[in-house]
Amino acid sequence: MKALGFTQFGAPEVFEELELETPKASEKGVVIKVLAAGVNPYDALLRAGVMQKIRPLGFPIVPGSDVVGEITEVGSKVKNYAVGDIVIGHPSIGGYGEYVATPSYNIVKKPEEMSIEEAAGLSSVGITAYYALQVANVKKGETLIIQGASGAVGAIAVQIAKEKGIKVIGIASSKNADYVSALGADRVVAYDRDNVAEMLADKADVVLDASFGGKGAAKGLAYVKKGGRYISLTAVPEHAEDKKVTAVRLKRTKDMKDKEALGYLADLYRSHKLQLKTAEVLTFDLRGVIGAHQLIDKKKVAGKLILK
Repeated sequence: MKALGFTQFGAPEVFEELELETPKASEKGVVIKVLAAGVNPYDALLRAGVMQKIRPLGFPIVPGSDVVGEITEVGSKVKNYAVGDIVIGHPSIGGYGEYVATPSYNIVKKPEEMSIEEAAGLSSVGITAYYALQVANVKKGETLIIQGASGAVGAIAVQIAKEKGIKVIGIASSKNADYVSALGADRVVAYDRDNVAEMLADKADVVLDASFGGKGAAKGLAYVKKGGRYISLTAVPEHAEDKKVTAVRLKRTKDMKDKEALGYLADLYRSHKLQLKTAEVLTFDLRGVIGAHQLIDKKKVAGKLILK
């Protein structure tokens, strides 16, 4: 099969077209013919070699943990799935290939009305948003401030929180304010237009920092009430203990199952309570993957980048 990967670390141009063996399904797994794949900042860190100490991998490396595709092979112990099913998958790696193998607990059937592009961008950001809010343990009646509310994770978190009856204040750029408002946020504050520090001081029971690279940590602590909670995807603020704020960096645990999160998100979509934003769709080839990674490196992408 053909795959898009690299045999050395570096800039987006290290990608090359590879010819690899088609994977086979394990007893409890499936093989998916990939129709489209999502591109994540993590993929760019993998390509640059930043993750090598944390997750050492041998070459060639084919990134990709967000896919949508058609099942072509089913393991002997797999139930509820069949050849021909169109599924959303969250493989650990390998999504930039014609085929990818993954355990059946990492997939869910794609809602019929969900587009291929939307489905390809859902897995990683949706699962992250779902479990970030679980860790935050925001209760109905509490106020949640989401930094990076227009980003891929933040936008989904806004919608999950509103579905649960939580008051949401989103922080985003002024150009994305209307978008965040349309997602259901009760209030949107623009960091490039408003005096955020003054407007949001001690307003939140919980802050969810979904800003790119944890940029919100330096200012986010000021938004939390004394005794509140601060949940971050990356960096936590310093001196949180001075304000008796519980600051937690999200880490996946074994009980955070992909199937639970993806099933919830698929049902939310079917009930018309989940909007998914695609930033750009690029061709599923060498030119497309290099272009996608160049855009990721610029750190200015709102929404998901998709290879199709």
